Amino acid sequence: MGYVIRAAQLLTMPQDVAQLSQYGDGGEERDDAIVGLIEDGCVLVEDETIAWVGPWSERPKAARGEAVDVFETAVAMPGWIDCHTHAVFAGERSQEFAWRNAGKPYVEVLEEGGGILTTVEAVRQASSQELTDTLVRRAFLSVRQGVTTLEVKSGYGLTTADEIKCLKAVQRAQKEVPCELVGCFLGAHAVPAEYRDRREAYVDLVCEEMIPKVAKGGYAAYCDVFCDRGAFSAEEAERILKCGQEYGLVARIHADEITDAGGAMVAAKVGASSADHLEFVNPEGIEAMAAAGVVGVLMPAVNLFLGTLDHLAPARALLNAGCEVALATDFNPGSAMTQDLGTILMLGCTLYKLTPGEALRSITAGAAKALRRTDIGGLRAGARADVACFDVPHYRYLTYHFGQIHTEAVIYRGNFVYWTEEADVEE
Repeated sequence: MGYVIRAAQLLTMPQDVAQLSQYGDGGEERDDAIVGLIEDGCVLVEDETIAWVGPWSERPKAARGEAVDVFETAVAMPGWIDCHTHAVFAGERSQEFAWRNAGKPYVEVLEEGGGILTTVEAVRQASSQELTDTLVRRAFLSVRQGVTTLEVKSGYGLTTADEIKCLKAVQRAQKEVPCELVGCFLGAHAVPAEYRDRREAYVDLVCEEMIPKVAKGGYAAYCDVFCDRGAFSAEEAERILKCGQEYGLVARIHADEITDAGGAMVAAKVGASSADHLEFVNPEGIEAMAAAGVVGVLMPAVNLFLGTLDHLAPARALLNAGCEVALATDFNPGSAMTQDLGTILMLGCTLYKLTPGEALRSITAGAAKALRRTDIGGLRAGARADVACFDVPHYRYLTYHFGQIHTEAVIYRGNFVYWTEEADVEE
């Protein structure tokens, strides 16, 4: 027998964003449509799957009767998806943070061998068990906020063995955490110091050794590359992503964060699921992304953390062009040391001028599309029963009161994996 969730406001998150254009440029009606709002809504959960969704008054026979367990909450929505993180890493970079605050640009730190390469050294020294244990602790912190799917990139090993070590840590951690961990191969995160004068040889290594071993071992379903100044060129990125696709890995790309490096155009050309960052994307790149169905994944914490508020990703231009948009933490030790997806919602509204509905959609339906997933990100019959419940007066409150965990309960694969003492189930 299953159980029922009754929510004063139920956000279903419809999949087809194209239909939402009929609601105009703003207003509560449009936001309610974007989130698929059902007042006094009901979700029937059976095993790991959602069996029915709709108004409480129309619930089916299986959701009625004294024998049915009912969990009541104020706001229920799909479990949150943090679709871009670098959560498997060792060490910390607070010294670099101090340097930047003293006036040293991040790109200079990166080009002088710091930045990513500092963490690379720490990861290479760390044991596989240390990486696993640290990732487990971090995943539990994300779950408390309402996250049920957490994407985790490699990219701090930059040798075949160390990249696989990081991805194996993701797989081992999965056995211990109450959320899905999605591994993403990012061997092309930076050129390691030992290949600084042999860039082409490192790209060869990524394509000819790393990708085949990652794919054969089943260590990741996605292949990412950092396409920007100080990292990889558009030509190198295209080669790496196409190689990943040949081995069945879905293409994703860090695009145009520091300069207009042509990353968005590469994403469109290869049919990537997402192009992430996009602070310097040009209009042609946006049009190409929209035509190719590439999701724009935006990380406002990076702008706040690095002090680059004068170059924000063009969220409204992406939406107006017809792109789906996702928000993510970009949790990493150098440019976004945060796991607070709730604060990311607020920053999406205040910095990118997203509406509350657009922001909430971006960490559910939008993030699911960035991962090319249809089983998560929405509440509908047949979807996986991942649900986040919040004790707030209105769904828009989640984007307004930041820095506070409002979670009342988190349900992953139909199981209650986190709840507050007040979150009682009526029997």
